[in-house]
Amino acid sequence: MRTHYTSGLKDLEDGAEVTICGWIQDIRKLGNISFLILRDREGIAQVTLVKKSLGDEAYKRISNLNRESVICVSGILKKDTQSKLGLEVIPNKIDILNEAEAPLPMGVIDRVSVDIETRLNHRFIDLRRPEVLSLFRIESSLSRGIRETLEREGFIEIHTPKIIATATEGGTNLFRVKYFENDAFLVQSPQLYKQIMMAAGFDRVYEIAPAFRAEEHNTNRHLNEFVSIDIEMSFSTDEDAMNMLENVIYSSIDFIRRNNLKDLEILNLKVDLP
Repeated sequence: MRTHYTSGLKDLEDGAEVTICGWIQDIRKLGNISFLILRDREGIAQVTLVKKSLGDEAYKRISNLNRESVICVSGILKKDTQSKLGLEVIPNKIDILNEAEAPLPMGVIDRVSVDIETRLNHRFIDLRRPEVLSLFRIESSLSRGIRETLEREGFIEIHTPKIIATATEGGTNLFRVKYFENDAFLVQSPQLYKQIMMAAGFDRVYEIAPAFRAEEHNTNRHLNEFVSIDIEMSFSTDEDAMNMLENVIYSSIDFIRRNNLKDLEILNLKVDLP
């Protein structure tokens, strides 16, 4: 169905045949011509609707679609220096996959403050906002940067059980769950499993996985569920451990700085490293 993301159009030759899919961000009507802005995960592209080419019925139907309707556009790429985006797609086929209701409970690009209850009740729309997408991109890069650093340092990634029979560390309340006829608990930490791997001679292991702690939200640092980054390494001193953690933190942040410039700009963030 789709041949390109919108961000890949700039690399194509003028006259290339493309199919792009996404959400209608805006439509601007100028008589017998309408300019449709289509948004996908990677950016936006202009689709120029010409009434004469599409026909009266199709032109009216498409140019009156609600914002956030989902479409696929097949057509010819045209480089256009007069366009803000530098290119446009002249469609020969438009498939309407899903038409959005109007009015929308909240906007995606509107500079209007929306209360948290509305955002959570319509989370799938809220997640379309560029700044929210950027947060997920940065989180993804952070995980990748951590993994690449640890793999480079000789660590083996492991996946440990998340339903356990007893506590793995003291001082933390457990979430109790029913495990068939027995009681079980959601894991607080992979600590015991990591130590087993050390005794088995795996030398260096790590895991990036959810952990659960049945604690009240006494502070903003108390979370019932979170993603834990655990490492374990044998034959190491406290200095070795601190140096490794510094390496992981520095390298993963540097990975974000090198790979997420656009996302940092959207969030108005600047990352400096010593």
